[in-house]
Amino acid sequence: MQESAIEKELCEAAVVKEKKNEDRQKYLSRLMRAVSKLPDPEWEALSKEAQDWNNGAAEAHKAGDELEDFPDYEEVELDEEEAVEEVAPKTEAKKAVAKPDKAAKSTGNRTSEPSGTRKVSACHTIKKIVVKNPTITVAQLSEQLKEAGLKVSEVTIATLRSDLRDTLRVLNEVGVGKFSL
Repeated sequence: MQESAIEKELCEAAVVKEKKNEDRQKYLSRLMRAVSKLPDPEWEALSKEAQDWNNGAAEAHKAGDELEDFPDYEEVELDEEEAVEEVAPKTEAKKAVAKPDKAAKSTGNRTSEPSGTRKVSACHTIKKIVVKNPTITVAQLSEQLKEAGLKVSEVTIATLRSDLRDTLRVLNEVGVGKFSL
């Protein structure tokens, strides 16, 4: 059996499970699409590695390429008892699985990281850059993100930039701010 912490994190966040005998590429594609639909606070709560995998998978999917498996996959040896449990999980164990606390999820806080060392998502970084410079181009944004070590597709950059610029226009219209667009 193979195990991946990134896969587990994404499956829990998107509430997706691999189906029995499902083609691996179909499963990875289905997982990537589900993760891409997560609300921003849930997306931002994902680790950088999970976000990077999903961004790379989305780019490969758009290009029609095969999606790469998770970089942290490990082959795990199961003893006989664990193998039986893996094949036929107990229904009681399924019922006992606690759902993540919605309050903790909506804040985007990661409990595994010490206070003050929270990783910043590419989405958050793009928004900060555009607010500081609303006239920045997609190419300039892409270059700044690459320099920061963030891998984001041009489509994602363009979409986030466009949406934020529209929000800035609305703020200008209602008199909340004064942004040069």
